[in-house]
Amino acid sequence: MRFDLDFNLLKTLLVLAEKQNLKKAGLTLGLTESAVSKQLTRLREQLNDELFIRMSGKLEPTSYAHSIIPKIKVALSDLEEAVTPTHFDPSTYADAINIALPDLVMEKFGITLYEMLLQKFPIASVALHSWGDETENKIVRGEINFGVHLLHQDRSSGVYQQKICDDKFVIASAIKHGKYDWDEVKKWPFIKQRTVGWNEQKFQFIEHLQSQGIELNYSHQADTASFALKLMANRKVANVLPSKVLGNEFVQISGTEFIDYNIIWAANVRVTDRKSPLYQHLYSLMSQIFI
Repeated sequence: MRFDLDFNLLKTLLVLAEKQNLKKAGLTLGLTESAVSKQLTRLREQLNDELFIRMSGKLEPTSYAHSIIPKIKVALSDLEEAVTPTHFDPSTYADAINIALPDLVMEKFGITLYEMLLQKFPIASVALHSWGDETENKIVRGEINFGVHLLHQDRSSGVYQQKICDDKFVIASAIKHGKYDWDEVKKWPFIKQRTVGWNEQKFQFIEHLQSQGIELNYSHQADTASFALKLMANRKVANVLPSKVLGNEFVQISGTEFIDYNIIWAANVRVTDRKSPLYQHLYSLMSQIFI
């Protein structure tokens, strides 16, 4: 078989074999008799066989055509089945599902997400991972099926980002300590929290504050969201947090509404998987949690 074979012509071959007439084949294919004749000529050239011989007013398949037609029917049927979207049933999905989340999102929404995943994907192997320095590469390699992080303009070209929701950075404290206004809290110690993947955005937020003459007193350092949030609960300290993670335990400091710094939460997936049913289901679940 020649490698330049036009597979679109194979359907014409099957219709001609059935109708044995150029005009009737054209009516079935939605083509003129002349167009079908030209396609037959191309088929003959590409397959190096006469394919059909006119006998008693009909086009009779050659022995070669007879031999390949059953195989072509099977092949085209298999191809059609392969490209037809199949119904995706999460309850029968049995492969691994690996999701990467920043520490703060893991701390606030991890259990909720995990329980939702176990309910929707009862026989899948579900694992939640902290977003790390290698997460982008793991997404590109297909080792992570789905990631959540702040929208970042410098993500790898192999990672597709889709907006989940808008958000903003706010200055917050634990509500258990009472409600305070900015005049008091701006003198409080703040937590310098290292979070993989969004230190750049937090640095830009700090620059945004500095442009307004605001300098934060960073007296504590935390490498994990868990420790930072526990420290906020135990002491009168403030922190810069996305408003979506405040929940019922933390509150934006009154009087800081003038600090307007918007961010966007985004789903992250390998570019080639952005249309997959698994990704669509995971995106829907995560959207329910955030919105």
